[in-house]
Amino acid sequence: MRRHPVALLLTAAALLTGGCAVRPADKASPGELMLLGQEDLRAERYESARQAFQRLLREYPDSNHRREALLNLANSYYQGEEYIEARVQYAEYVQLYPVSRQTARAYYYLGMSDYNRILEPDQEQSTTRDALKSFQELVRRFPRSEFTAQAKERIQALRDRLARHHLYVARFYLTKGKRVSAIPRFQEVVKEFADQPGLRAEAMYYLAESYMAEESYQKAGEAYRNLIKEYPANPYSQRAYQRLVSLSNAR
Repeated sequence: MRRHPVALLLTAAALLTGGCAVRPADKASPGELMLLGQEDLRAERYESARQAFQRLLREYPDSNHRREALLNLANSYYQGEEYIEARVQYAEYVQLYPVSRQTARAYYYLGMSDYNRILEPDQEQSTTRDALKSFQELVRRFPRSEFTAQAKERIQALRDRLARHHLYVARFYLTKGKRVSAIPRFQEVVKEFADQPGLRAEAMYYLAESYMAEESYQKAGEAYRNLIKEYPANPYSQRAYQRLVSLSNAR
């Protein structure tokens, strides 16, 4: 005898009494599993929530609840600060449901799953690049989303982190006398990070310094002048001006 959907929901709700979700029977419906999982998620019982959502996904491949279950499963990992596994689940969601109502949300938290794991600028930045890619995809595909403004802020922060990383590596090579390795990295910051004026000015100054170190005085002078022209109020421009005066006096 088939059970009415309302009766199923009431049964599931009854299982939640006492402040603790009781595990459903072997023949629990998708709706019952969803209710139990959501209750566990709200109560921060993440492992129990995952069991309910995973069971729904495994046992009911054609259920209308699958989309929500997958997103909630990802949320359970994210809220539990298990960001690597959260990333896997959000990535699966945006792949399976590229145009759903919740896709923008999934992209945002996909990016945040990486954002919460980024390293300091003196370390490898592949996670930073992954986060940046997710936020940029969100902004490109869902420009009117409620998450777009936040994503744009994250993009700026991530680009700042990448620029600092390139500068750190370039200056490291410069201090070691490896100008052949330093110069392209300074050039990359100058070319690719116009939206980070402070860091770009710093890169322009040390690019000129690199040319000075290899006695390419014409290139150095041009780099100093470009810095002064583009960022006249930046402290590095004052230093660049002094270097130009020194170059003029040496001739």
